[in-house]
Amino acid sequence: MKRNNIEKGTIKKAVLAFGLVLALTGCGKADSAYQDAMDLASAGKYEKALPYFEKAIKANDEQMDYYIGYGMSLNHLGRFKEAKKTLTKVVQDTDNKISKENNKQLYYGIAVAEYGLGNYKSVVEYCDKALEITYFDDMNNDILYTQALAANYLNDTKKAEADYKKIIQSDKKDTDAYMGLANVYLSTKDYDQAIEVYQEALEADKTAYEVSFALYSVYEEKGQTDAAKEVLDGLIGISSKKAENLLVIGRAYYYEGNSKKAQEYYSMSYDANCKESLYYLGILQKEAKEYDKAVKTFEKYIKEKKQDLTVDVYNRLASVYVEQGEYEKAQQALDKGVSYGSTDASQMLKKNQVLLYERQKKRTEAKKAAKEYMKLYPNDTGMQKELRFITLK
Repeated sequence: MKRNNIEKGTIKKAVLAFGLVLALTGCGKADSAYQDAMDLASAGKYEKALPYFEKAIKANDEQMDYYIGYGMSLNHLGRFKEAKKTLTKVVQDTDNKISKENNKQLYYGIAVAEYGLGNYKSVVEYCDKALEITYFDDMNNDILYTQALAANYLNDTKKAEADYKKIIQSDKKDTDAYMGLANVYLSTKDYDQAIEVYQEALEADKTAYEVSFALYSVYEEKGQTDAAKEVLDGLIGISSKKAENLLVIGRAYYYEGNSKKAQEYYSMSYDANCKESLYYLGILQKEAKEYDKAVKTFEKYIKEKKQDLTVDVYNRLASVYVEQGEYEKAQQALDKGVSYGSTDASQMLKKNQVLLYERQKKRTEAKKAAKEYMKLYPNDTGMQKELRFITLK
């Protein structure tokens, strides 16, 4: 399984799964509006779906499906506070099958919202509540995955490890679970264990190319250059010319240091309709100091990918604006990235906000941003020192 997250690798796929289940219910005026809402949500048109959910709820405010679909769409849009409020108020106290099924979805939806808000202890608590309910078991791996992500932020490596292992035990091809488990080991500097996990993942699915790139990085970190080169050679030698595979080959050339070949394959990938290649092309252009081109490429990527994008693009775009001396535009890019809630890029986005404020000599804003950052990432010793430095100025 490969999840698409609020940023790749977290929760979007799981959220959409609710829609696929709930869209099968009902008839009448309220259910007609609900079905229209679910059709739009399933097509990724969450903003347009909201008025139809609201119409359905207004026509029948006792139907839990309507609230769940509405809350999940709000989560997709990064409107986590609204999602949490919507879903929390309809949790049911009764102890029957239907209530339990509804509550499992509600608890998980609340966990998703709490994750987006950075309330990781609450994420774990609500995931536990959802997992205690023995209905809709096909949701369990997504719940475990979200719980493991939250456990990582809480530095609870044992819980994260256990959650990822449970997922792998039930689905030997869940790439994200392998990656998550390996990251747990990497966080404790257990490189050999991480390599073993990556190798197990590739045995289960040879086309798990993200795993190959991760394995390459670990070999590089350990100074095992021959093993690292072997991984890249294998990726460059992919025979399939699918758009996504062309992007993989381009990335392998990039790591090999062949920028010309990387750009060639990125362009071919985009021409074959893989929009993700724009993100990597923009990185190349930035490194070549082609800043105007990089800005246009990143902006094009954001426009074409919309909600389903790699949120780190806002870090990349901000770094280009900084090179151009466009600090206001850089701040706007970082703020936009942060608005997506908790994603794989959140920590770097928030850290860059602090550094950018400092660069502009905005001490008050830098101090406030640094304090907020430390609440979310208390173990970042570098930012601890930075906050002390800002405070002493």
